[in-house]
This record gives sequence, structure tokens and C-alpha cells, in this order.
Amino acid sequence: MKKITLLAAAFAFSFGAVAQTVVIDRPADSTQGLISSNGDNDAGVFCAELIELDSDVVLGTIAVEGFSSTGLALEPSMSGLDFFIYEDDGDVPASNPSFAGEALVDLPGIAVGGGGFDFFDDGAGGVPNNFRINVTAANGGTQVTLPAGNYWVVVAPAGAGDSAGDVRWNWLGNLGSPSSVEPYLIDTDDLFGAGATNWTNIAGLIGEAFPALNVTVTDEALGLGDNDLTGVAVYPNPAQDVLNVTLPSNVEVNSATLIDVLGKTTGASLENGQMNIADLAAGVYILNLDTNLGSFSQKVIKQ
Repeated sequence: MKKITLLAAAFAFSFGAVAQTVVIDRPADSTQGLISSNGDNDAGVFCAELIELDSDVVLGTIAVEGFSSTGLALEPSMSGLDFFIYEDDGDVPASNPSFAGEALVDLPGIAVGGGGFDFFDDGAGGVPNNFRINVTAANGGTQVTLPAGNYWVVVAPAGAGDSAGDVRWNWLGNLGSPSSVEPYLIDTDDLFGAGATNWTNIAGLIGEAFPALNVTVTDEALGLGDNDLTGVAVYPNPAQDVLNVTLPSNVEVNSATLIDVLGKTTGASLENGQMNIADLAAGVYILNLDTNLGSFSQKVIKQ
């Protein structure tokens, strides 16, 4: 019974290539998909797919393929696209979309037509219910950098009607190149009666193998300002407590800011060539200097 309500099959699909440097390439190679949707008239049902990053990545685009249960385009019924990235907590997402603001990348309701995401064709003449999220644009123009590690991606269209009806989107599976941990589904209000009110292994839920959901992640160049200044040194990097900044004698600093991967200012200040970062969480930050001779930016890793 669970298989009938939660699992669906698509008629035709193929994977469309995207530009930039691909760091995760997990194509849709199954005709089966799992619901991941957020209706206006009820709580959402969400799927989560693991991405494993071997090095720091400046997120470019994240593309996923799926299909609507009606066989029609979802766009007329959509008010937006929910997009979250969660930290990994023992091979399970650290939180879920029912808790606002707890995602590492928390972007609910990305507007249709606003540039934060676009629809792309499946290449087989089907209705384009595939989404390509431009992470920088969706995040208000600020790049998002993920340090090396494991993360969970959640994508779900939001809109008019019920999550099981007009905006029901089914995220296509992947059989050939899964991650080390199988995907999860959560249905916090138990809309489908499967008892998946916490993150639940999909294969166990539907009673058959479901190794992964499709996802493609690209990396883009980290824009770090002019960096025309010579003789500027930032050390140690990685750093634990104090970041040292040395400047040529003819350089005067107008302002110095240290921002996190989501573009938020940390509040750390530069005093006498030193910046105290002891109280910051471990991760990747960007140091921006505005000087009398131009701008300078440097990626900094806090251990």
C-alpha cells in the first residue's frame, strides 16, 4: 500500500548536461520517483539526498529531475521552489523543513521567474518538471561555499492545492551511482499514513531497493574582488584563534569584514593587524579588505 501511494513511475526522461565544473553527477537512471512537494493546503512531504564533497565547493547550480503526478507542467500551480541543504548528523539530515531557519542553506519559496531557478527540458520531449537552482541568485547574489564534508539536499515545489495533488512532484531515482547513504523521506503530518513522521529510509519505507535520488552539483569560481594589492599577507590559514593581516606601509584599511559562507557578517574586527576568530564556528569564511589602493579578499578556514 505504501508503494502505491508514495512511489510513482515516469514515462520518459534523459539527463540534460549543465555548464560549470560538475562535482556531483548522479543522473536520473530510473523511471521511479518519490514525492517531494509542499502544498499550500497541507504540510509538505520532503525527500533528502546525500552529497559528499571531497573539497570546498562554491555552489554554482544544483539540478534535479522529476515529474508531476498529473503529467502536466507544475509551473502554473507553483508559488515557488523550496530548497534546503542540511548538515549531516550521523548519516541523517540534522533537521527538517518543518523547523524554519535550521538549514545550513535555508531558501524556502524561491520565486518562479525570479532567476533563482529555472525549468529545463528532459531532452526526450517530456514536460519540463526538472529544476536547476542557481544558488547564488537564489541566495540574493551572495555565493555559498560548502567546506568539504557530507550534506543533505532537499528540493520541493510549493504552491496551490495539496502536496499530493496539483503540486505533487516526484523526484526521480538513481540506481547506478548512489552515495554511501540511501536517501530519506519525511512526512511530518503523516499525510500518506506510512508513519514517516521522522526522516525515514526510503528503501525500507517502500519495501524495495531505492539507492539514491538524482542530483547534479556544479562548482563556480569564487569571486574575490580585485586582489590587485601586492604585499598583503593573511596567516595562518587555516587558523584557530587569531588571524594576522600584514600590509605594505602605503596601504590604509578603510574597512575589514569577515563573512560566513552565506554572506553574513561575523562581527570580527581587525585591530593592530590581528583579527580574533576564536569564538567563530569551524568552517570557511571570506575576509574582505577595502583600502585606499583597492579591494582585497581572501578565503579563510577556521579550524
